[in-house]
Amino acid sequence: MRATADLASCFPLEWFGGSADAHTFAKQLVRLVHTWDDLIDKDEPVSQTQINDAFLICLVHFPANPFYRMIQPQIAPMMLPIVAAYEAANGFEQSKDPHGVEIAHTLRFSAGHIVAYAIISCIGYDAARSVLPMMWKMIVNERFDEYRKEHLDE
Repeated sequence: MRATADLASCFPLEWFGGSADAHTFAKQLVRLVHTWDDLIDKDEPVSQTQINDAFLICLVHFPANPFYRMIQPQIAPMMLPIVAAYEAANGFEQSKDPHGVEIAHTLRFSAGHIVAYAIISCIGYDAARSVLPMMWKMIVNERFDEYRKEHLDE
């Protein structure tokens, strides 16, 4: 899943209507989610710097970001189901249930909905229609066959 964090740095600024604050928010959100994922599933080592950066994102960078402050009332209600989806995905991965692993592959990318909302907020829904399919391919960069092999030991 590490590659998605690198891909996030390639999100075009135009997707965010030129808003550097929105662009930064989206990139930081992806970094935060990847650190969280690696802490939980332990498939990648997490350095002290990455952990400290995750806390900086949550406690300093997000609250200081004008774009985050603008959309925070809208995305706050989205966060709880995203966390719940991620926890369910972790459980499915650990259980090795084939159907659960299919579901987990989708659930673990739920934070992408926040990035999609950021894009829609910046450029409007009509313009976002042409961007969101590319964004989802960047967010969900791991193919299911690879994921299934990793989690079902195939």
